[in-house]
Amino acid sequence: MQRNPGRIDRFIFYKEGNRPQRLVFLFMAIGLFMLALWFLFPDDTPDDRDAVDAMSVNPFDPYIGYASLVPEETASADYVEGWILPYKGFEDSLLAVPGMTLANVLEIANGIRDQVDFSKFYAGEALRVWFDENGKVTRFVYRPNIVTYHTLIRSEKTGRLEYSFTRYPTEMRRRIIAGEMQGTLNASLAQRSEVTTWIRQAVNNALEGMISFNTDARNGDTYRILVEEEFYKGRRIPGGRVLFASYTGKIAGHRETFWYEEDDPKSAYNAHYTVDGKALASSGLRLPVDRIHITSTFGFRIHPITGQRHLHNGVDYGGRMGEPVYAVAAGRVVSAGMDGASGNKLIIRHIDGTETYYLHLNSFATRAGSVVKGGQIVARLGSTGRSTGPHLHFGIKRQGKWENPLRIKMIAAPVLTGDRFERFKREMRTIRGLLEKTAEKG
Repeated sequence: MQRNPGRIDRFIFYKEGNRPQRLVFLFMAIGLFMLALWFLFPDDTPDDRDAVDAMSVNPFDPYIGYASLVPEETASADYVEGWILPYKGFEDSLLAVPGMTLANVLEIANGIRDQVDFSKFYAGEALRVWFDENGKVTRFVYRPNIVTYHTLIRSEKTGRLEYSFTRYPTEMRRRIIAGEMQGTLNASLAQRSEVTTWIRQAVNNALEGMISFNTDARNGDTYRILVEEEFYKGRRIPGGRVLFASYTGKIAGHRETFWYEEDDPKSAYNAHYTVDGKALASSGLRLPVDRIHITSTFGFRIHPITGQRHLHNGVDYGGRMGEPVYAVAAGRVVSAGMDGASGNKLIIRHIDGTETYYLHLNSFATRAGSVVKGGQIVARLGSTGRSTGPHLHFGIKRQGKWENPLRIKMIAAPVLTGDRFERFKREMRTIRGLLEKTAEKG
Protein backbone atom coordinates (compact mmCIF):
# COMPACT_ATOMS: atom_id res chain seq x y z
CA MET A 1 0.00 0.00 0.00
CA GLN A 2 1.28 3.44 -0.88
CA ARG A 3 -0.01 6.66 0.62
CA ASN A 4 -0.57 9.84 -1.28
CA PRO A 5 1.00 12.57 0.87
CA GLY A 6 -1.60 15.06 -0.32
CA ARG A 7 -4.55 13.93 1.82
CA ILE A 8 -5.07 11.78 4.86
CA ASP A 9 -8.06 9.98 3.36
CA ARG A 10 -6.63 9.04 -0.03
CA PHE A 11 -4.91 5.74 -0.57
CA ILE A 12 -3.53 3.98 -3.59
CA PHE A 13 -3.87 0.22 -3.47
CA TYR A 14 -2.09 -2.14 -5.75
CA LYS A 15 -1.51 -5.87 -5.97
CA GLU A 16 0.85 -7.85 -8.09
CA GLY A 17 -0.37 -10.55 -10.50
CA ASN A 18 -3.54 -11.01 -12.60
CA ARG A 19 -7.03 -11.87 -11.38
CA PRO A 20 -9.80 -13.76 -13.20
CA GLN A 21 -11.36 -11.60 -15.86
CA ARG A 22 -14.83 -11.88 -14.34
CA LEU A 23 -13.66 -10.13 -11.20
CA VAL A 24 -12.34 -7.26 -13.27
CA PHE A 25 -15.72 -6.78 -14.96
CA LEU A 26 -17.48 -7.06 -11.60
CA PHE A 27 -15.38 -4.31 -10.04
CA MET A 28 -15.85 -2.11 -13.11
CA ALA A 29 -19.60 -2.56 -12.90
CA ILE A 30 -19.63 -1.71 -9.19
CA GLY A 31 -17.49 1.35 -9.82
CA LEU A 32 -19.76 2.65 -12.57
CA PHE A 33 -22.81 2.09 -10.37
CA MET A 34 -21.27 4.01 -7.46
CA LEU A 35 -20.20 6.83 -9.76
CA ALA A 36 -23.76 7.12 -11.08
CA LEU A 37 -25.11 7.32 -7.52
CA TRP A 38 -22.61 10.06 -6.67
CA PHE A 39 -23.78 12.18 -9.61
CA LEU A 40 -27.44 11.60 -8.80
CA PHE A 41 -27.12 12.21 -5.05
CA PRO A 42 -24.11 14.43 -4.32
CA ASP A 43 -22.92 14.60 -0.70
CA ASP A 44 -22.86 18.21 0.45
CA THR A 45 -21.88 17.32 4.02
CA PRO A 46 -18.48 18.82 4.81
CA ASP A 47 -15.76 16.40 5.81
CA ASP A 48 -14.78 16.99 9.45
CA ARG A 49 -11.16 16.52 8.53
CA ASP A 50 -11.42 19.43 6.11
CA ALA A 51 -12.45 21.67 9.02
CA VAL A 52 -8.86 21.55 10.28
CA ASP A 53 -5.90 22.79 8.29
CA ALA A 54 -4.07 19.48 8.31
CA MET A 55 -0.46 18.95 7.39
CA SER A 56 -0.09 16.26 4.78
CA VAL A 57 0.27 12.63 5.74
CA ASN A 58 3.84 11.63 6.40
CA PRO A 59 4.99 9.97 3.15
CA PHE A 60 7.60 7.86 4.93
CA ASP A 61 6.09 6.76 8.27
CA PRO A 62 2.35 7.04 8.96
CA TYR A 63 2.98 6.75 12.70
CA ILE A 64 4.44 10.26 12.81
CA GLY A 65 2.31 11.93 10.15
CA TYR A 66 -0.72 14.20 10.20
CA ALA A 67 -0.37 17.37 12.21
CA SER A 68 -2.84 20.25 12.27
CA LEU A 69 -2.24 23.95 12.55
CA VAL A 70 -4.31 26.45 14.49
CA PRO A 71 -7.95 26.91 13.31
CA GLU A 72 -7.55 30.52 12.10
CA GLU A 73 -5.29 29.26 9.33
CA THR A 74 -7.97 27.05 7.82
CA ALA A 75 -8.98 29.63 5.25
CA SER A 76 -5.44 30.08 4.00
CA ALA A 77 -3.70 27.72 1.62
CA ASP A 78 -1.03 30.11 0.37
CA TYR A 79 1.84 28.05 1.70
CA VAL A 80 4.31 25.63 0.17
CA GLU A 81 4.77 22.28 1.83
CA GLY A 82 7.76 20.01 2.16
CA TRP A 83 9.16 17.26 4.36
CA ILE A 84 12.34 16.26 6.11
CA LEU A 85 13.87 13.99 3.51
CA PRO A 86 15.44 10.58 4.18
CA TYR A 87 19.22 10.73 4.66
CA LYS A 88 19.17 14.51 4.25
CA GLY A 89 19.81 17.25 6.75
CA PHE A 90 17.50 20.09 7.67
CA GLU A 91 19.07 22.55 5.24
CA ASP A 92 18.95 20.16 2.27
CA SER A 93 15.32 19.31 3.06
CA LEU A 94 14.47 23.01 3.11
CA LEU A 95 16.29 23.59 -0.15
CA ALA A 96 14.07 20.96 -1.79
CA VAL A 97 10.93 22.97 -0.96
CA PRO A 98 9.61 24.66 -4.15
CA GLY A 99 10.50 28.35 -4.32
CA MET A 100 13.17 28.11 -1.63
CA THR A 101 16.43 29.98 -2.22
CA LEU A 102 19.76 29.51 -0.48
CA ALA A 103 19.28 32.83 1.32
CA ASN A 104 15.88 31.66 2.59
CA VAL A 105 17.37 28.38 3.82
CA LEU A 106 20.12 30.13 5.75
CA GLU A 107 17.69 32.57 7.35
CA ILE A 108 15.31 29.81 8.48
CA ALA A 109 18.06 27.46 9.68
CA ASN A 110 19.82 30.18 11.65
CA GLY A 111 16.50 31.36 13.08
CA ILE A 112 15.60 27.94 14.46
CA ARG A 113 19.06 26.52 15.20
CA ASP A 114 19.19 27.60 18.84
CA GLN A 115 15.69 26.27 19.53
CA VAL A 116 15.60 22.85 17.84
CA ASP A 117 18.10 20.03 18.23
CA PHE A 118 19.34 19.32 14.70
CA SER A 119 19.94 15.66 15.54
CA LYS A 120 16.21 15.18 16.22
CA PHE A 121 14.84 15.71 12.70
CA TYR A 122 13.22 12.58 11.27
CA ALA A 123 12.28 11.72 7.70
CA GLY A 124 8.69 12.56 6.87
CA GLU A 125 8.17 15.39 9.36
CA ALA A 126 6.28 18.23 7.73
CA LEU A 127 7.46 21.73 6.85
CA ARG A 128 5.41 24.71 5.66
CA VAL A 129 6.64 27.96 4.21
CA TRP A 130 4.80 31.17 3.36
CA PHE A 131 6.34 33.56 0.81
CA ASP A 132 5.52 37.15 -0.16
CA GLU A 133 5.26 38.31 -3.77
CA ASN A 134 9.04 38.80 -3.90
CA GLY A 135 9.84 35.26 -2.76
CA LYS A 136 10.80 36.35 0.74
CA VAL A 137 9.81 34.07 3.61
CA THR A 138 7.10 35.62 5.79
CA ARG A 139 6.39 32.57 7.90
CA PHE A 140 7.76 29.08 8.53
CA VAL A 141 6.34 26.15 10.53
CA TYR A 142 8.11 22.94 11.51
CA ARG A 143 5.81 20.36 13.10
CA PRO A 144 7.52 17.25 14.53
CA ASN A 145 4.25 15.79 15.87
CA ILE A 146 0.56 16.57 16.29
CA VAL A 147 0.96 18.73 19.40
CA THR A 148 4.23 20.58 18.86
CA TYR A 149 5.13 23.27 16.38
CA HIS A 150 8.03 25.65 15.94
CA THR A 151 7.17 28.86 14.13
CA LEU A 152 9.16 31.69 12.58
CA ILE A 153 7.20 34.87 11.69
CA ARG A 154 8.72 37.95 10.12
CA SER A 155 8.39 40.90 12.47
CA GLU A 156 7.10 44.17 11.06
CA LYS A 157 9.24 46.06 13.57
CA THR A 158 12.59 44.34 13.14
CA GLY A 159 12.15 42.80 9.70
CA ARG A 160 13.63 39.55 11.04
CA LEU A 161 12.13 36.11 11.45
CA GLU A 162 11.23 35.71 15.12
CA TYR A 163 10.74 32.36 16.81
CA SER A 164 7.77 31.11 18.82
CA PHE A 165 6.96 27.71 20.30
CA THR A 166 3.57 26.15 21.00
CA ARG A 167 2.63 22.78 22.44
CA TYR A 168 -0.91 21.59 22.98
CA PRO A 169 -1.78 20.02 26.36
CA THR A 170 -1.59 16.22 26.39
CA GLU A 171 -2.73 13.33 28.54
CA MET A 172 -0.04 11.19 30.16
CA ARG A 173 -0.64 7.43 30.25
CA ARG A 174 1.48 4.64 31.69
CA ARG A 175 1.41 0.94 30.91
CA ILE A 176 3.37 -2.17 31.79
CA ILE A 177 4.75 -4.46 29.09
CA ALA A 178 5.77 -7.88 30.37
CA GLY A 179 6.47 -11.24 28.83
CA GLU A 180 8.88 -14.06 28.12
CA MET A 181 11.79 -13.94 25.73
CA GLN A 182 11.78 -16.25 22.73
CA GLY A 183 14.74 -16.05 20.38
CA THR A 184 16.01 -12.55 21.22
CA LEU A 185 14.60 -9.73 23.31
CA ASN A 186 14.37 -7.50 20.26
CA ALA A 187 12.46 -10.16 18.30
CA SER A 188 10.19 -10.88 21.25
CA LEU A 189 9.25 -7.21 21.55
CA ALA A 190 8.91 -6.77 17.79
CA GLN A 191 6.22 -9.48 17.70
CA ARG A 192 3.99 -7.43 20.01
CA SER A 193 1.73 -4.97 18.22
CA GLU A 194 1.50 -2.64 21.23
CA VAL A 195 5.29 -2.17 21.34
CA THR A 196 6.43 0.64 19.07
CA THR A 197 9.82 0.72 17.39
CA TRP A 198 10.83 3.55 19.71
CA ILE A 199 10.03 1.52 22.84
CA ARG A 200 11.90 -1.49 21.50
CA GLN A 201 15.00 0.56 20.78
CA ALA A 202 14.87 2.32 24.15
CA VAL A 203 14.57 -0.98 26.04
CA ASN A 204 17.42 -2.58 24.12
CA ASN A 205 19.63 0.45 24.74
CA ALA A 206 18.78 0.43 28.45
CA LEU A 207 19.35 -3.27 29.08
CA GLU A 208 22.30 -4.05 26.83
CA GLY A 209 24.59 -2.18 29.21
CA MET A 210 23.76 -4.68 31.98
CA ILE A 211 23.24 -7.96 30.15
CA SER A 212 25.31 -9.81 27.59
CA PHE A 213 22.49 -10.98 25.33
CA ASN A 214 24.92 -12.96 23.17
CA THR A 215 26.00 -15.24 26.02
CA ASP A 216 23.61 -14.90 28.98
CA ALA A 217 20.10 -14.65 27.46
CA ARG A 218 17.91 -17.77 27.30
CA ASN A 219 14.43 -18.59 26.06
CA GLY A 220 11.97 -18.29 28.91
CA ASP A 221 13.76 -15.34 30.54
CA THR A 222 11.28 -12.64 31.49
CA TYR A 223 11.14 -8.89 31.03
CA ARG A 224 9.02 -6.12 32.57
CA ILE A 225 8.84 -2.55 31.27
CA LEU A 226 7.05 0.59 32.51
CA VAL A 227 6.34 2.99 29.66
CA GLU A 228 5.08 6.56 29.92
CA GLU A 229 3.45 8.02 26.79
CA GLU A 230 1.56 11.15 25.77
CA PHE A 231 -1.82 11.19 24.04
CA TYR A 232 -3.67 13.99 22.29
CA LYS A 233 -7.38 13.47 21.65
CA GLY A 234 -6.86 9.72 21.83
CA ARG A 235 -3.85 9.65 19.53
CA ARG A 236 -0.47 8.49 20.77
CA ILE A 237 2.36 10.99 20.38
CA PRO A 238 5.51 9.39 18.93
CA GLY A 239 8.20 8.72 21.50
CA GLY A 240 7.72 8.64 25.24
CA ARG A 241 9.87 7.39 28.09
CA VAL A 242 10.83 3.98 29.41
CA LEU A 243 10.76 4.71 33.13
CA PHE A 244 11.76 1.21 34.21
CA ALA A 245 13.00 -2.00 32.62
CA SER A 246 13.87 -5.27 34.30
CA TYR A 247 15.19 -8.58 33.04
CA THR A 248 15.19 -11.87 34.93
CA GLY A 249 17.10 -14.80 33.47
CA LYS A 250 18.47 -18.20 34.33
CA ILE A 251 22.03 -16.99 33.79
CA ALA A 252 21.70 -13.21 33.71
CA GLY A 253 19.94 -13.07 37.09
CA HIS A 254 17.66 -10.16 37.97
CA ARG A 255 18.63 -6.75 36.62
CA GLU A 256 16.82 -3.40 36.85
CA THR A 257 17.31 0.00 35.27
CA PHE A 258 15.59 3.30 36.10
CA TRP A 259 15.19 6.54 34.17
CA TYR A 260 16.77 9.63 35.77
CA GLU A 261 15.87 13.11 34.59
CA GLU A 262 16.89 16.56 35.79
CA ASP A 263 14.89 19.79 35.56
CA ASP A 264 16.71 20.70 32.34
CA PRO A 265 15.32 18.37 29.63
CA LYS A 266 18.58 18.78 27.71
CA SER A 267 20.83 17.73 30.59
CA ALA A 268 23.47 15.20 29.57
CA TYR A 269 22.71 13.32 32.81
CA ASN A 270 19.20 12.37 31.67
CA ALA A 271 19.60 8.62 31.07
CA HIS A 272 19.06 5.11 32.43
CA TYR A 273 21.05 3.96 35.46
CA THR A 274 21.32 0.84 37.59
CA VAL A 275 19.98 0.85 41.15
CA ASP A 276 23.40 1.94 42.44
CA GLY A 277 23.57 4.88 40.04
CA LYS A 278 25.88 3.41 37.41
CA ALA A 279 25.40 4.62 33.84
CA LEU A 280 24.40 2.03 31.24
CA ALA A 281 26.99 2.59 28.53
CA SER A 282 29.75 0.32 27.33
CA SER A 283 31.84 3.25 26.14
CA GLY A 284 34.12 4.90 28.67
CA LEU A 285 33.84 8.27 26.96
CA ARG A 286 32.50 11.36 28.70
CA LEU A 287 30.35 13.82 26.77
CA PRO A 288 32.25 17.07 26.14
CA VAL A 289 29.38 19.17 27.56
CA ASP A 290 26.82 19.01 30.36
CA ARG A 291 23.90 20.00 28.17
CA ILE A 292 22.97 18.40 24.85
CA HIS A 293 21.61 20.71 22.18
CA ILE A 294 22.99 19.92 18.75
CA THR A 295 22.92 22.85 16.35
CA SER A 296 24.69 21.09 13.49
CA THR A 297 25.31 17.41 12.82
CA PHE A 298 28.17 15.54 11.18
CA GLY A 299 28.19 15.34 7.37
CA PHE A 300 27.69 17.58 4.38
CA ARG A 301 25.80 20.74 5.19
CA ILE A 302 25.23 24.31 4.05
CA HIS A 303 27.49 26.50 6.18
CA PRO A 304 25.41 28.93 8.28
CA ILE A 305 27.70 31.88 7.43
CA THR A 306 29.27 31.25 4.02
CA GLY A 307 26.33 29.43 2.47
CA GLN A 308 28.73 26.96 0.88
CA ARG A 309 28.13 23.22 0.96
CA HIS A 310 30.96 21.22 2.51
CA LEU A 311 31.73 18.44 4.97
CA HIS A 312 31.08 19.38 8.57
CA ASN A 313 33.63 17.13 10.25
CA GLY A 314 32.15 17.23 13.73
CA VAL A 315 29.11 18.03 15.85
CA ASP A 316 28.15 21.46 17.14
CA TYR A 317 26.81 21.63 20.70
CA GLY A 318 24.98 24.88 21.39
CA GLY A 319 25.38 26.31 24.86
CA ARG A 320 25.97 29.35 27.02
CA MET A 321 29.15 31.38 27.03
CA GLY A 322 31.61 30.08 29.61
CA GLU A 323 30.01 26.66 30.21
CA PRO A 324 32.56 23.91 30.93
CA VAL A 325 34.04 21.79 28.14
CA TYR A 326 35.33 18.34 29.17
CA ALA A 327 37.96 15.98 27.81
CA VAL A 328 36.02 12.95 26.58
CA ALA A 329 38.85 10.59 27.64
CA ALA A 330 42.33 10.65 29.14
CA GLY A 331 45.11 11.93 26.90
CA ARG A 332 47.73 14.57 26.22
CA VAL A 333 47.02 18.07 24.94
CA VAL A 334 48.95 18.45 21.69
CA SER A 335 47.66 21.89 20.74
CA ALA A 336 45.90 24.79 22.44
CA GLY A 337 45.70 28.15 20.71
CA MET A 338 44.01 30.44 18.20
CA ASP A 339 43.48 28.99 14.72
CA GLY A 340 41.69 31.38 12.37
CA ALA A 341 38.12 30.39 11.54
CA SER A 342 38.28 27.63 14.18
CA GLY A 343 38.83 30.20 16.88
CA ASN A 344 40.43 28.97 20.08
CA LYS A 345 41.13 25.32 19.33
CA LEU A 346 42.21 22.46 21.57
CA ILE A 347 43.44 19.06 20.37
CA ILE A 348 43.88 16.05 22.67
CA ARG A 349 45.63 12.84 21.58
CA HIS A 350 44.45 9.71 23.36
CA ILE A 351 46.22 6.45 24.16
CA ASP A 352 45.09 4.68 20.97
CA GLY A 353 46.21 7.57 18.76
CA THR A 354 42.70 9.00 18.31
CA GLU A 355 42.53 12.80 18.43
CA THR A 356 39.60 14.88 19.68
CA TYR A 357 39.09 18.48 18.59
CA TYR A 358 37.40 21.28 20.56
CA LEU A 359 36.78 24.51 18.59
CA HIS A 360 35.43 28.07 19.10
CA LEU A 361 36.42 28.04 22.77
CA ASN A 362 36.16 31.10 24.97
CA SER A 363 39.18 30.17 27.08
CA PHE A 364 41.50 27.28 27.96
CA ALA A 365 41.79 25.45 31.27
CA THR A 366 44.91 23.54 30.21
CA ARG A 367 47.89 24.02 27.91
CA ALA A 368 49.83 22.13 25.24
CA GLY A 369 51.82 19.23 26.69
CA SER A 370 49.53 18.71 29.69
CA VAL A 371 48.14 15.28 30.56
CA VAL A 372 44.39 15.32 31.19
CA LYS A 373 41.87 12.84 32.58
CA GLY A 374 38.56 11.88 31.09
CA GLY A 375 35.89 14.24 32.41
CA GLN A 376 38.40 16.95 33.31
CA ILE A 377 37.44 20.52 32.43
CA VAL A 378 39.83 21.57 29.68
CA ALA A 379 38.17 24.74 28.36
CA ARG A 380 35.16 27.03 28.41
CA LEU A 381 32.55 27.19 25.68
CA GLY A 382 32.67 30.27 23.46
CA SER A 383 32.13 31.82 20.04
CA THR A 384 35.60 32.66 18.77
CA GLY A 385 36.56 32.38 15.10
CA ARG A 386 33.86 32.03 12.44
CA SER A 387 30.80 31.43 14.56
CA THR A 388 27.14 32.47 14.69
CA GLY A 389 26.95 32.17 18.49
CA PRO A 390 28.23 30.30 21.54
CA HIS A 391 28.80 26.64 20.77
CA LEU A 392 31.37 23.86 20.85
CA HIS A 393 32.47 22.21 17.63
CA PHE A 394 33.58 18.72 18.67
CA GLY A 395 35.39 16.43 16.26
CA ILE A 396 36.99 12.97 16.39
CA LYS A 397 39.81 11.92 14.06
CA ARG A 398 40.93 8.29 14.04
CA GLN A 399 43.73 7.02 11.78
CA GLY A 400 43.56 10.25 9.82
CA LYS A 401 39.80 10.07 9.14
CA TRP A 402 36.96 12.05 10.68
CA GLU A 403 34.31 10.02 12.50
CA ASN A 404 30.74 10.90 13.40
CA PRO A 405 30.70 11.57 17.17
CA LEU A 406 26.98 10.75 17.33
CA ARG A 407 27.75 7.12 16.48
CA ILE A 408 29.87 6.74 19.59
CA LYS A 409 28.25 6.23 22.98
CA MET A 410 29.21 8.95 25.42
CA ILE A 411 27.86 9.65 28.89
CA ALA A 412 27.86 12.53 31.35
CA ALA A 413 29.28 10.47 34.23
CA PRO A 414 29.96 6.77 34.87
CA VAL A 415 28.30 6.99 38.31
CA LEU A 416 25.83 9.45 39.84
CA THR A 417 27.24 10.95 43.04
CA GLY A 418 26.34 13.51 45.68
CA ASP A 419 23.07 15.40 45.24
CA ARG A 420 22.42 13.72 41.91
CA PHE A 421 22.51 10.26 43.46
CA GLU A 422 20.19 11.36 46.27
CA ARG A 423 17.74 12.71 43.71
CA PHE A 424 18.04 9.50 41.70
CA LYS A 425 17.10 7.45 44.77
CA ARG A 426 14.00 9.60 45.25
CA GLU A 427 13.07 9.12 41.59
CA MET A 428 13.53 5.35 41.94
CA ARG A 429 11.06 5.31 44.82
CA THR A 430 8.58 7.30 42.75
CA ILE A 431 8.93 4.93 39.79
CA ARG A 432 8.43 1.86 42.01
CA GLY A 433 5.23 3.48 43.26
CA LEU A 434 4.08 4.06 39.69
CA LEU A 435 4.81 0.41 38.92
CA GLU A 436 2.46 -0.69 41.70
CA LYS A 437 -0.30 1.73 40.72
CA THR A 438 -0.08 0.81 37.04
CA ALA A 439 -0.14 -2.91 37.87
CA GLU A 440 -3.26 -2.41 40.00
CA LYS A 441 -5.06 -0.68 37.15
CA GLY A 442 -4.23 -3.64 34.92
